[in-house]
Amino acid sequence: MKDCESVSTVDKAIRILLTLANENQEMGTTWLAKKLDIHKATVSRLLIRLADHEFVYKNKETGKYWLGPAIYQLAMTMADVNFNDILHLARAHIDELRDTLQETVTLEVWLGNSTVPTYSAASEHPLKVVLPPGEVLPLHTAAGAKAILSYIHEEKVEILLKGELEAITPNTITDKATLKARLTEYNKQGFATDEEELHLGICAVAVPIFNSIRQPIAAVVVLMPSSRFAEKVNPGLISTLKKKATVIGTEMMKRGIRY
Repeated sequence: MKDCESVSTVDKAIRILLTLANENQEMGTTWLAKKLDIHKATVSRLLIRLADHEFVYKNKETGKYWLGPAIYQLAMTMADVNFNDILHLARAHIDELRDTLQETVTLEVWLGNSTVPTYSAASEHPLKVVLPPGEVLPLHTAAGAKAILSYIHEEKVEILLKGELEAITPNTITDKATLKARLTEYNKQGFATDEEELHLGICAVAVPIFNSIRQPIAAVVVLMPSSRFAEKVNPGLISTLKKKATVIGTEMMKRGIRY
């Protein structure tokens, strides 16, 4: 009997975590209980237990819950395992781009509701951009994330962008209609930009990397101080990025790397 009860409890906890992930926003105990058809006291007890292990965290101001750092740690572990091949394959190309462009170049990998820089080759320029490794980047701000989003089916984009878009800087696009129009533009031109939308003083340009069935799975991103953005982002740089992204994607197919 206890084994059956344990399985039921685990199942409910998993459903709570999946619901938080799918909704992509903070949720209250009452809403979760109604959504999952589970008694509110049970949901409350499970959330407290999940919070103890950092699988969720409680916003003290709103009283609502969201996915915690343990979930992101699991996601990073998954990235280390699943994207190990592409990381090793792309490293030399990222280093070469850094040397050619004299700016910081990053491999940004798509992980569901966000992207993560998995490898970064820092520029040797005195004034350069260095992002913290493993930083989880919002889909609506980062150049690599938007480059990937621009090649994803509109219905999937709707799901990924569910909820309010947080204004991280004054330049962040928070209106969904405006963002979708920008994604259409990115798709047509084959690259996306971040003009101080994620970090003030930092701009970026990105080109997606596709797998064997033309699905975007990652992006090559060039980051630079905003003072050099207008000068450096030109047709030559975009062409170089697109060629290198194509080379990485082609090598993935030749080596049988699929995601």
